[in-house]
Amino acid sequence: MKIAINLTREKVGGITSSNINLINYLYKLNYEFTGIELVSRVHMEGPALFRSFTPEIFDHHIISTHHLPLKNILRRSNSLQEVKKAYREPIRIIRKILRESCPDVVLLSGTYYLPWLISIAAKAEKIPVVLWYSGVLTKEMEHTSPRIRRLFLWIEKAIMKNASQTIFPSELCKKTVEQLVTKRKIHNGYVIPNPMASIFTDPSVVDDSQDRTIAAIGRDSKIKNFDKFFELERELQKRNWRHTSSFVTNPDANLERMPKSIQVLPSMKPYELKQFYLKQGLIICPSIFETFGNVPMEATCLGVPVLVSETMGCAEILKKVGLSNMVISFDDIAKVADRVEQLCDQEILPKQLNALKKLLDTNVVSEEIRVVLNETAKKKFQ
Repeated sequence: MKIAINLTREKVGGITSSNINLINYLYKLNYEFTGIELVSRVHMEGPALFRSFTPEIFDHHIISTHHLPLKNILRRSNSLQEVKKAYREPIRIIRKILRESCPDVVLLSGTYYLPWLISIAAKAEKIPVVLWYSGVLTKEMEHTSPRIRRLFLWIEKAIMKNASQTIFPSELCKKTVEQLVTKRKIHNGYVIPNPMASIFTDPSVVDDSQDRTIAAIGRDSKIKNFDKFFELERELQKRNWRHTSSFVTNPDANLERMPKSIQVLPSMKPYELKQFYLKQGLIICPSIFETFGNVPMEATCLGVPVLVSETMGCAEILKKVGLSNMVISFDDIAKVADRVEQLCDQEILPKQLNALKKLLDTNVVSEEIRVVLNETAKKKFQ
């Protein structure tokens, strides 16, 4: 069986890690892949993340959209049809790739405009699509103008319409899409958590945390709400609570608003990230909204406590395994600081850790996704 999948190489992004975990599982079962990556940069490094896969069964295509900047296109577009027309060239190229590679199913991660373009091509080539939610686009664009919000809502609606099946990483994600996007109950959807790479569920982990270390990790965007992490740091400094703070983020992040007491670190490879987690007393995730949250789940699987916003999908997992004290509203920063002081360096009980790993085991979760892909692929021949 062959799967076409949209690829990203953003090291601090959840889509990349989830894709790699799933591909690693299916790769061992001799699935074949057509990877489609659309990049908007003039220059990029080689796709090191995917070099371990044999070219014969992992066919990687990179399409540049640098000459078609989304901001410019949205500025002059008043309808979805106008945006689609502007991207007719990459759509044509994607259709040609799909026609020549003949995948049985297309797996789309995320709801941005790049997955939308692939969904258009897949529908034109009559290839069934599975949408694997990673970020509710309509939610992420709430801070933009009404016209831009409307265009992105149309994009997200179009992807949903083009998908035969949808995988949601949490009940929170599914309910949010029903409320904001489809405005109706979704019946062709599955709730399956994101798989955690085995490197983070390795049972031979030794606690290496340093005294009172806290950290935040992720791309610096409005919805990730890292301003709350900065506000928390100022509160802890005001209390003279002895600790060290770190922020792992993308190189182009605007950090002028960040307190000088926070150390900024570049994005890391999985092994480096694992070592970083193990040196932390607490990982903090203050997102306004997140469909799941790979970062806190990777850390917790290593036995590192976390503090996540109640509007993150992974909060459901933490509550299931008895770690509801690691879920909080970030509205009251004083209460957040109190919880940080309580949780930092706290041990996660073996019973809780084992329950967590069972829910997020990459083989178990990836098998659930594989079943959805196989069932959807059958529709190509019906």
